[in-house]
Amino acid sequence: MAEPVAAGAVRSLARLTKQLHSSLDLSPLTNPRTGCVRLPASAHRSGTCSTPVLSDPDGDPNEALAALSLGATMLDLRRLSKHLTMMLTVLNTAGTTEPTPQPKPRTSRKSPSLEVLTGPTIVETRAPAIRCNLEDDARHAALHAALSTPIRPRDDHSGPAFSALLRMAANGWRTDDVLSAARTAPALEYLRTGRYGSTGRVQRPDIDRFALRQWDRALAAWNRWTQKHPRRAETTTDKGGRLRAHQIQHAAGTDPTQWSGNAGVHRRCVLDALCLIAWETGRTEFDIDQRRLALTAGVTQPTASRALSWLRENGWITRVDTCRGTRSDRYRLDLPSVEVRTESQGVPAPDPLLGTLLHQTLLHARHDLWTSPGLGGACGATHRAVLSGHHSTSSLSQATGLPAATVTRHLRLLQDLGLVTRCGRAVKKVVSAMAAAAVKLGVAGVIEARQRLYTAESLMWEWWQRELAWRRAPRSRKPVRAEHPFPLLRGRFPAGEDGRADFAGALGRVLASLSRAVALAA
Repeated sequence: MAEPVAAGAVRSLARLTKQLHSSLDLSPLTNPRTGCVRLPASAHRSGTCSTPVLSDPDGDPNEALAALSLGATMLDLRRLSKHLTMMLTVLNTAGTTEPTPQPKPRTSRKSPSLEVLTGPTIVETRAPAIRCNLEDDARHAALHAALSTPIRPRDDHSGPAFSALLRMAANGWRTDDVLSAARTAPALEYLRTGRYGSTGRVQRPDIDRFALRQWDRALAAWNRWTQKHPRRAETTTDKGGRLRAHQIQHAAGTDPTQWSGNAGVHRRCVLDALCLIAWETGRTEFDIDQRRLALTAGVTQPTASRALSWLRENGWITRVDTCRGTRSDRYRLDLPSVEVRTESQGVPAPDPLLGTLLHQTLLHARHDLWTSPGLGGACGATHRAVLSGHHSTSSLSQATGLPAATVTRHLRLLQDLGLVTRCGRAVKKVVSAMAAAAVKLGVAGVIEARQRLYTAESLMWEWWQRELAWRRAPRSRKPVRAEHPFPLLRGRFPAGEDGRADFAGALGRVLASLSRAVALAA
């Protein structure tokens, strides 16, 4: 080297080189006190010697050794670091070898397996996470405060990041939420960059892959802790929500006629969404806004509002607290006074597969095909009954509570779109058939557009609440506007010429910003 180099810079460069050349020995390079470079032909502990790797196998080794005596500067090291980072990025994104083909599972000819829908359990709108009670509110607030705390450049970044991941696993965060937090949270800087020198940071080649690996480690550590402390883990993850969801589903299935028609199907989807939230959170009382509930149930926000009113009037739920500011309504699941026949004298245990069943049911219900411009929710209920094993008209009418003439009309529509065979059975490729039918009817993308609109409305309302807080604060204690991960919300709320708030203009700006973010992500 023509000039001295910090030990941290050499350590970062050595680790980058190690990822490309696994035979490199890092022990002499990463020692901060007695660090050195192993000379060519130096003896190894394994009995071999250090051999330089030539770019040209037929070249002269003496020319390569002569390059070591020329000397290098910090500029040369930075160029080498950028070159190695670019090579790692290419290798991680493009790959060097083709993936090993996995053998296809054998399926029986008598009972062919149907395609399974995939998607998030609870559709998000960038609103805060689901809140269960005051204790959980304080815990979530402490976790979000810890995620928003920046780390000084010289401090350790890996420890606070893994500690935050452990707390996120204990609070029931999903993988999508973790990945979104890994891209913006200051406390998770370790997941985005690696140390370069004493204070510098270098962006990682594949942030999502590294974040998923660290998240798997945190989940494994949390699972080991729950296995070692089963009683304490049970009290922190389940407080009667799963049993109540099982009881409500059993009670709702006693009379299918109350869930018939488009309105009845939408009410049942909203009730299933509430049961799914109770199953995921393990609690009977929680906060959730109507837009997120509507997206999870596959209905519009006004429909979800009317369904919640009907469920309250009929004793299925109780609104414990109303919304204030950016907080949503709080609901409690109640068991209505309906006659439920059971052969057991005790309280039956909840079905362990109920959460998966509710998830698949709601994934089917929030497909573009069953929206109002498409076939409607009632036709979607008929198709779900066909997927459940009901084939005859009388069996479908009894399962859905719809008249036989309506069921016959639905079967004719499903047959014309290629979703049901002429003998009344579902086709094998359900997912692709539903996608093709949505394209044929011109309703593909309706749910995605609805989610984008509801996300923009939630962000606009949060923007307005921040504007009100800034206006009401004293002049000497105005909140800092730059403390928000969404750049648009750091500025002033749009106003018209008369000084009134321009909500339509704000919604348009948020929608445009979301569209640009989607285009950049694609």
